[in-house]
Amino acid sequence: MKIPRFSNAIGNLDEDLVEAAAERKKKQNHLLKLGSIAACFAVIIVVGALVLPSLLGGEPTPGGTNDRYKDINIMAGESGIVWPWEYQTVFEKYTEVTIDGIVYRSHGRLVSEELLGDLIGTYTVLGIDEIEGDRYTEKFEVYQLKYADKSQLVAVRMEGSCYTFKRDNYEPPHTLGELFKLVDLPKAIELKRFSVNGDSPNKKHYTLSNDDYVWEVLAGCENAPFVEDEKWVAHDREYYSFTITSETLGVYKVAMYVTVDGYLWTNAFDYQYLFNIGEDAASKIIKYAKENSTEAEYEPYQNTIVGKITEITDEYILLDDSILCANPDDGITYKILLNDLRISRYAESGAIRVGENVQITYEGEIDESNTIDSAISASDVVISGGDVLIPE
Repeated sequence: MKIPRFSNAIGNLDEDLVEAAAERKKKQNHLLKLGSIAACFAVIIVVGALVLPSLLGGEPTPGGTNDRYKDINIMAGESGIVWPWEYQTVFEKYTEVTIDGIVYRSHGRLVSEELLGDLIGTYTVLGIDEIEGDRYTEKFEVYQLKYADKSQLVAVRMEGSCYTFKRDNYEPPHTLGELFKLVDLPKAIELKRFSVNGDSPNKKHYTLSNDDYVWEVLAGCENAPFVEDEKWVAHDREYYSFTITSETLGVYKVAMYVTVDGYLWTNAFDYQYLFNIGEDAASKIIKYAKENSTEAEYEPYQNTIVGKITEITDEYILLDDSILCANPDDGITYKILLNDLRISRYAESGAIRVGENVQITYEGEIDESNTIDSAISASDVVISGGDVLIPE
């Protein structure tokens, strides 16, 4: 059996950490993708029992209370695995397609059928086995996306599902208006959640009632110039941070900043996109956000649980979180179904074993029987002195 090897994986970070990582990369090629910069510096620090349950489960754990956990720190340095070819999903295997001389790459994000436009044709999609170095090709249908120009984004249908593929080379628009022409931003992106001066759990978070006015103001900034400034960072400015999830763009919980001193920044296009929209436009957006929002709970990047594996079968994993509890008798045993290759491969390959402490990441909800049917990854953790660590 081939053994998976470990590598850094991209994660969602607090903006200050992304900027710190970018600061270290300044002297390197400024075209380096932001996701890759973030990968090496993925650290999440959470303090306090009141925050811990939302990090571990997104909502209070079924059958438990918000104060059953110890008052501990959780430090999770994200780690990923380069899986052997036979353990990869189709969207992990095939990631590059060339159409009319333009190279597109995928990040494995699903796109809904209703967002598909016309069929462009059937094209050869390339996959590379990173462990063995072998190259594979497969033909798949490629579609236009309704709210994006074909020169920027397309959708590829693989095994019944469609995935967003993005133009891979760095060709930023000259103005914000040019970006609006390439992507119908108000339809491709819905602005709902935002925070002030960062997105960490100790910041204040809000839900926007409606984003129409924000896009109206930005559409009026069509002449706002693209700013090529590799030294630009937001942490020394006052700014509002909007969370962006978009199937069309193939992104999940990335960021868009509007700064008080008149800048619009986003990593929704992989590379840093920075525009000078002016203080007047920025003040209108910020004023509107203040007056048309309600305070909201912190929302973690992904839902996770941490505990000790007590059983592994062909169908599920049992995970006991007693080690995190102030009173071990308050521990809960979760059943994690192995119904998805992204989680079953951890058990099948021996990457996780009975008796080990692990973190499980999942996308859906925990049902009343403490069963998780949407797990997607696992990481070994080391619990020491009240801290939970995920080794790199």
